[in-house]
Amino acid sequence: MNLSFLEKRALRRFLLVYFAATILTIAAFTLLLYKMEVQKLQEYTTTKLHDQATTIAFRAIDAQMLGKSFFIDTKTQYRLIDSQGNILQDNFSTQIPRRIGFFIQNGCAYYTSKAAKGHLGIDIIIVRDCSYAEQKRQILYKNVLIALISFLLLLGVGWYLGRLFLEPMKRGIEELDRFIKDSTHELNTPVTAMMLALSKIKDSSRYAKITKMSALRISKIYEDLTYLNFGSEETTQKIDIAQTIEELVELFALAIEQKELNVKKSLASCTIEADPKEMELLIKNLIDNAIKYAPARSTVTISLQGCTLQISNLFEGKAPKNLHTLFERYRRADRSTGGFGIGLSIVKSVCEKYGFHYDVRLVDRSITFRIAFS
Repeated sequence: MNLSFLEKRALRRFLLVYFAATILTIAAFTLLLYKMEVQKLQEYTTTKLHDQATTIAFRAIDAQMLGKSFFIDTKTQYRLIDSQGNILQDNFSTQIPRRIGFFIQNGCAYYTSKAAKGHLGIDIIIVRDCSYAEQKRQILYKNVLIALISFLLLLGVGWYLGRLFLEPMKRGIEELDRFIKDSTHELNTPVTAMMLALSKIKDSSRYAKITKMSALRISKIYEDLTYLNFGSEETTQKIDIAQTIEELVELFALAIEQKELNVKKSLASCTIEADPKEMELLIKNLIDNAIKYAPARSTVTISLQGCTLQISNLFEGKAPKNLHTLFERYRRADRSTGGFGIGLSIVKSVCEKYGFHYDVRLVDRSITFRIAFS
């Protein structure tokens, strides 16, 4: 399933929250399980060493009281100490503290007992198990492996659920895209006919101006939709950006007059190789955006110096925290103002296609869109 930018972002956010919750949950259960198994291992080891010490004590008592032979299993690691602290017998040489009961030292488990009660001169019995550290390490490895497998399984489940949840939205967007493409195609004939008919009208009355301005707005929306849905036929040639700006400002003369805007231009020569229609779309959308959001009777500044275009206007709305989100499709700075939020998206697409650097800045309630053509 091919996903759009917004769908990918929504899926990433869902997966981020899902994975964070999954990792925390798995980590908590893994830690709890690890502690439980270590506690179980300690109890088992304590019981085993206690039994070994008790067996040695019973054999010592039987040897002294009943004359039986005294022996210790060869698998048992032990040390026998008399009441003076002297070592009577052992099969390991590690120095260990005089402690009674179970304790851990250097990865080995020890158990100290006085169950012999002095028989055969034995005051203290010490037994040990040096497999304790390895068993504990194996428990850790096993729990980490289980946690990793669980995470991978839940990762797959999360990815599947995310795509499953996005499927209805995906179908809705595809249907909307088909509707827009069909509508755009159907608009071609009436828009072309209307613009041709209006070009023949010489009437300069207020109503004629309003009609022409409205037709221009419809034509612009049609051009934007056509570019978004069908692209453009590339016919690269040399373009004078300054001249293009002059022609497009004249095209918006009625809109500028209606809002009583003051347009200040400072244009230096700049020639580039590009598709004329795409450059017109780029500049037209920037100028249209400035006129649309500029307050009535304010100033719009258009500067072209060193092949860098800057268009500024007074901004009265609430700006987003990240101004670059204005270049996202369907994103609008002020929803009370008309528009579909696709103009700046087209600016971004054209800039990325030609490698133009673009940015936006807001300083002292003045917003500036900047395009570096070279």
